[in-house]
Amino acid sequence: MSSDALSIWSRNAAYWDEFLGEGNEFQLQLIMPATDRLLAIQPGMRVLDMACGNGNYSRRMATSGASVVAFDGAAPFIERARERTAQANLQIDYHVIDATDEAAIRSLGENSFDAVVCSFAMMDFEPITPALRAVHDLLKAGGHFVFSLPHPCFNSNNTVKTAELAEVKGHLVHTYGVKVTRYRTPFQDLAAGLLHQQEPHPLYHRPLELIFKLAFEAGFIMDGFEEPSFPVGPRIKNVFTWAKRPEIPPAVVIRLRRA
Repeated sequence: MSSDALSIWSRNAAYWDEFLGEGNEFQLQLIMPATDRLLAIQPGMRVLDMACGNGNYSRRMATSGASVVAFDGAAPFIERARERTAQANLQIDYHVIDATDEAAIRSLGENSFDAVVCSFAMMDFEPITPALRAVHDLLKAGGHFVFSLPHPCFNSNNTVKTAELAEVKGHLVHTYGVKVTRYRTPFQDLAAGLLHQQEPHPLYHRPLELIFKLAFEAGFIMDGFEEPSFPVGPRIKNVFTWAKRPEIPPAVVIRLRRA
């Protein structure tokens, strides 16, 4: 990342750690379960958590018996991750590494990981090619890279959430959706990933076509794909929540395999 972006994440790290803890609703209901299914952690697996933030998914994997190495470019995130990991009495090897620094990522050991995971962070990287190339070579033959993103088709800074009231055959019907007017062209914008986040951070929109193109050029094969969404639940007052839109997945979780 640029030095400016890393500085922003360093300043936001404490708030994100306090807000997310060991996982918020979005992570616990959508991202982590889908990642669990595609990653299929087995005791003894050696796994790398790239852009780990406060380490909540690293700890989830370690609790499942994996040997975990994790890194993030923002040193305050790693400080919080180490504190929480010590409190949980878990052993995780944390590092401060910029996810766009290919050489630094490679220094963790080529051909030495059974799997690599990047949970809802790769949209923050510019570019993503260095990480893809490095991760490919960190993996053992047949190893997997599982990453999640805001769904580029439905959930970007260009997305507008809609709420409509219509009369259908004498009945008033509420419908909730999204309006998308920009998708194919990559673009950068500023985003606030959490409510009341002190400072917006850079976010990079890429269409799925480009993401897969870069992954295939790095030598990967795609062999897993999920589009998790919130199930239909009890009445929710907030018309802007994704839970009001169970037919529209706000995230995508992708599994790549090193041939």
